[in-house]
Amino acid sequence: MTGPKACSYCGVSPATDKEHVFPRNLYPESKTTSRVQRLTIPACSTCNGGWSDDEAHFRNTLALAGEPNAPRGELWDGPIGRSLFEQPDGVRRIRDLVGRLRPVEIDGRQRYKIYPGEDPRVVRVMKKIVRGLSHHHGIESAVPESRVWVDIQRYPIQEDFLSEMSYRHREADIAQYRYAVVGEYDIQSAWLVTFFEKVTFLGIVFLTAEALNAASAPV
Repeated sequence: MTGPKACSYCGVSPATDKEHVFPRNLYPESKTTSRVQRLTIPACSTCNGGWSDDEAHFRNTLALAGEPNAPRGELWDGPIGRSLFEQPDGVRRIRDLVGRLRPVEIDGRQRYKIYPGEDPRVVRVMKKIVRGLSHHHGIESAVPESRVWVDIQRYPIQEDFLSEMSYRHREADIAQYRYAVVGEYDIQSAWLVTFFEKVTFLGIVFLTAEALNAASAPV
């Protein structure tokens, strides 16, 4: 008789829960009957509960980034609005968002933008999503966070590489992604994850933490 599976994130503790790879709070009420969003993997209770506060901040930040589509508008009119203006920690969450706004000049007028790739809490949740997808697609389980690099996609991806990436979605207007197993240049896998049809992150899982550190070192 075998014991419980190990947690897909830490790889040490027994998996007692099911963790949603894509945070459930990204899905508005109109999506409650959809089953495609329910991508879960085995996790321990510590890992399962370790992202909840950052995932709320992740949702709120992405809802501010760029022009809204229908699901984002529904989230603002529903759970985001309630969390900011009706919950006891709403003031803190508003301050968290305001603190990430940066002044920019657009058409000669000052505006404010939010940059998800510069927010450590957003990056942490994105790394969790990439690690969870790696487990789900059978590439590697319990990938350490120290081997995952994430940033907003800043440059176009070459078409020949893009065409070789597998495509999946978890409601295309909420979360869609492409991935490829690389296996060279010290890279295990590469990921493009788009939220709300507007915000795309590039994620890279390196073969070792040392390879990531070397790639990130200033030239």
